Amino acid sequence: MTPHRDSYKKVFEQNNGEKRKHRESGDEESEYEERRDAEARKVKSGIKQASIFTPEECAHIEAKIDEVVAKGDKGLYREHTVDRAPLRNKYFFGEGYTYGSQLEKRGPGQERLYSKGEVDGIPDWVHELVIDRLVAHGVIPEGFVNSAVINDYQPGGCIVSHVDPIHIFERPIVSVSFFSDSALCFGCKFNFKPIRVTEPVLHLPVQRGSVTILSGYAADDITHCIRPQDIKERRAVIILRKTREDAPRLDSDSLSPPLQSSEKRHILKPKRSHRKADPDAAHRPRVLEMDKELQRRSISSRQRRHSDNGSENSWRRVEEREPSSRYTHDPHDHASSRRITAGTWGHKIMLIERAGRPPDEKPEKKMTDSWEELNLVSASPKLLHKGIEGVLMKQIAAATKKAELSQPIPLPSSEPQRSDAEPPQRRRRMDLCAMTFAERLQQYYRTRVCLSAEEVCVAQQRALDIATEIQAFLHSKHLDMPLGDMMLGGSLLDDLQVVKADHACLIVPLQLESTLWTPIAGEDTFVGHPQYCMVRRENLEYFPRGRSYWDRHLLDVYLSSRLVSEQLGKAVMESMNWPSLSGTLECDVRPMLGSPELKLEIQGLSQCGYDDGERFYISILPTVRLGEMTLTAQREITGSFDYIWYQSLYTSETERLATLDKEDSDVRRKCLKTLKAVCRNCPALRKLNGSHLSSVILHMSEKDTDWSESAFTDRFLQAITELIGYLETGILPSYFKPSVNLFQGFTEDDIDEMGFMLYCAVTDPEILLI
Repeated sequence: MTPHRDSYKKVFEQNNGEKRKHRESGDEESEYEERRDAEARKVKSGIKQASIFTPEECAHIEAKIDEVVAKGDKGLYREHTVDRAPLRNKYFFGEGYTYGSQLEKRGPGQERLYSKGEVDGIPDWVHELVIDRLVAHGVIPEGFVNSAVINDYQPGGCIVSHVDPIHIFERPIVSVSFFSDSALCFGCKFNFKPIRVTEPVLHLPVQRGSVTILSGYAADDITHCIRPQDIKERRAVIILRKTREDAPRLDSDSLSPPLQSSEKRHILKPKRSHRKADPDAAHRPRVLEMDKELQRRSISSRQRRHSDNGSENSWRRVEEREPSSRYTHDPHDHASSRRITAGTWGHKIMLIERAGRPPDEKPEKKMTDSWEELNLVSASPKLLHKGIEGVLMKQIAAATKKAELSQPIPLPSSEPQRSDAEPPQRRRRMDLCAMTFAERLQQYYRTRVCLSAEEVCVAQQRALDIATEIQAFLHSKHLDMPLGDMMLGGSLLDDLQVVKADHACLIVPLQLESTLWTPIAGEDTFVGHPQYCMVRRENLEYFPRGRSYWDRHLLDVYLSSRLVSEQLGKAVMESMNWPSLSGTLECDVRPMLGSPELKLEIQGLSQCGYDDGERFYISILPTVRLGEMTLTAQREITGSFDYIWYQSLYTSETERLATLDKEDSDVRRKCLKTLKAVCRNCPALRKLNGSHLSSVILHMSEKDTDWSESAFTDRFLQAITELIGYLETGILPSYFKPSVNLFQGFTEDDIDEMGFMLYCAVTDPEILLI
């Protein structure tokens, strides 16, 4: 137990503004548990689940869902078919309806069906692949479904607590899940800024391919929701319902903007496909009011869970893993030989080869050849001063050093555009087959990795304009807040952004008195994470609270990253006049409320005109510099630890790569950018970010290796095999802080999925370039 852990526990008890209250008697606790269990039993009585769809059928349906998403992105559906929200899109078919937030008069019971024909009909594949299967299994009667909704969730997406409108839909409510496992929670209450969810009355696991049927108490008398923490990877659900014959509909006149306010009835507001959605507007919920005791218990249980996670995410040693599913690899001895055995990923490769083998081929020989083939594998930042409007963007692009920042924001990659002048598909395939892998890799770098100078310039100018407005607002409206000169930073300014210029970081440095504040290394805290730090207030006996502006953000004696983020969020995200600013900048600037990050979404003008699908993001990072440590408030990384700050190593890694490349041909950065593009375009590798890949390349650079332009392909393939080795051990040490395991937090399934993909790339590396 370190000296700081007792203080940590004291703060832990005061989290969320309340101290733990003592129960007066054991009888009250028993009565509470009985009430909770009784309600859970009522919920279970209205739930049925069945596993009907096989993995192969799921894959077929998921491909059809991808086609729906692609058509929606191209604008091929009617206006009210697609409804977009942060991290969740809805696709209405057959019947669509408005949520309470889209009407002038809000609240439960105000939902209305659209007029007939306002949304597209139910696709044939939904009838053939989903509805007919459910009818055949007796889940629903034939002809029951006339409304199908596809909800497409990205990781961290959610839908707040709600009851499917009783005056709109008959019961039961049937849903089928795809892409990944998740959970449905009953009786939760959502709070935002930042988003928080109370403990559910019932937590119902929902597996891929499973069917969930809600009726009775579960459908009508308690709310259900999808929590952000339950969407760990992409998930889609097809909801099948029948509308009531007497369900109210919108008048056709309500779909048109009113001319005079006196004529308003059920006025429909703009769809979220054209505006930023309130996270609470998915359904205006009939929230189940949980009693105070349930909220208190939910807070304490979340705290215990986060406390336990710190000790559970320990490194996995090589000797603890099954020898049959691993091969020996020393992450620091890259020259050591490797022997691949028929482990988890190898078994998957065998199954794929067995499934695709011609019937006249000998299985034993094919399997041997497959594994024999595998066994052959052996500066100072640019400041935004007052009057920065006159600073030229070329000066920013020429900067040699940039600010600390978080990892790049993972976003789905867009489809490469094809010109009409391209040759037929068969001709293109023949041309690709004629190219060597080295030629294909160079082509991939030129066409899929690199960004045009015009695109980068537009993105930099956009970030600069918005950052200038934010700084001017803070300096004029919050004069007492001691902030340093703000900085633009990130891969966009370091020429490390790939695929699309779509994000940048605005660093907001907090000015702390060096004599009053001391950083506490993560190893010395209760959390025990080397990259998580705490900032402690010192000399309280001589300089009492109030001497520093930031004393108002203390939890016990530690500076709270949550309170700092919340104040900055209120000052910027909630107080600035974004509609007016959007008109000034000629682009749509919208704060992403409800997200743990302080992030702005920009959509609109480019030099080529207005692109409705173009999105650009700016992350706002409160930053503390004490001594040699630069700490950022990044709640999306540190979670619910209210006093934990994150130590980013991005700047050190970027500067080291630039220094090494001065002696060579800039191949390290070229290799890093190519790997980043590959991981961003490949769903199985998307969890590998710039920090992981930079450390792999820096570890490779420790050896006497050829980094000339002619060795680009060899270094790319070497990085793939190095990554496999690190995944096998489950440990990727950070280059500048070896005690940090960059794979900490990855699950066995995450590592298995990434390892399998890279194993396949050992024998066929071109699959990474698709």
